[in-house]
Amino acid sequence: MLPTSRIFGILNWCLIYLGIFVFIVIFVTIYKCRRDLRHISLLLTCNTCLSGLLTCLTVFLMTSSNLFNGFLINNLEFACIWGLFYDIFECSIYHSYYLQSFYRLCRVIFYKKRFLQSYRLYLILIIIEWLLILILLLPPYFVNWYSRLPTENYCLIPYTKVGQEIYHIFVLYTIPLVCIISTYVWITIFIRHSSPTTSGRITAQQRRRNQRDLTVIKRIICLILILVLLRFPTIIFMIYGILHGNLFPLTYAIVGLITAIFLITIGLITIYITPQLRKTIFHFFNYQSNRVHVQTNQLVQLNMTN
Repeated sequence: MLPTSRIFGILNWCLIYLGIFVFIVIFVTIYKCRRDLRHISLLLTCNTCLSGLLTCLTVFLMTSSNLFNGFLINNLEFACIWGLFYDIFECSIYHSYYLQSFYRLCRVIFYKKRFLQSYRLYLILIIIEWLLILILLLPPYFVNWYSRLPTENYCLIPYTKVGQEIYHIFVLYTIPLVCIISTYVWITIFIRHSSPTTSGRITAQQRRRNQRDLTVIKRIICLILILVLLRFPTIIFMIYGILHGNLFPLTYAIVGLITAIFLITIGLITIYITPQLRKTIFHFFNYQSNRVHVQTNQLVQLNMTN
């Protein structure tokens, strides 16, 4: 009978395959919508999905190392770098949602300032986002926070290092969550407290756009809250380790399973909250279904004729 840790590893491996498949479907769909790629919202979605796909690939390699003789730890320096990549890519997912909410803020409140809605600006902001994450996460690597986990065949910052994990929680989750919620509150206050005179100056088209953007921001916040809840077991395991002096044996296996679910959730909800993706994928599957139905009817008619 397979040990429990190996069962978790195989399950994580399969789920990560599914996550990679979801993101590949998204990128293929985006390629089909490449005429709309100059649209800022689709550019920001690409940034989020790239972060998700890269996170999937790092998790895939780390899970593979667990299942296949620990090839990553043959070179601990490379394994630590790969652990750093994992943290960078995962961190970029959360911060990419802040860029999306900032874009909605500019569309709703600063819609008259055209330079805040320029394509080039958001290209620069994406580059700044990645550079900021590197600045925040590179120091832990250079001060040797990363090490081989005692129960796993890859390297990360161990949960037993409480101070270091608190820093990671602050950088990965707290900063983007506070920024996104602040943006949502600002937009909500602006829309609800707009005077009748101000509302009259805003075109009907702009009001509809504001409501759509507000809806998108709400969905982004719901997504972030879901992702934070999915990460909450990590904090529970950390508290368990502090109270008992050692971690639960299957801590990293369970967290790996949660990570795989987290990545699949990002892909599916990204499709749901992005109209271009949702419509294109729906039309594709609807077209394929109709095509199969037509072919089936043709075969039935041919058999009846014969």
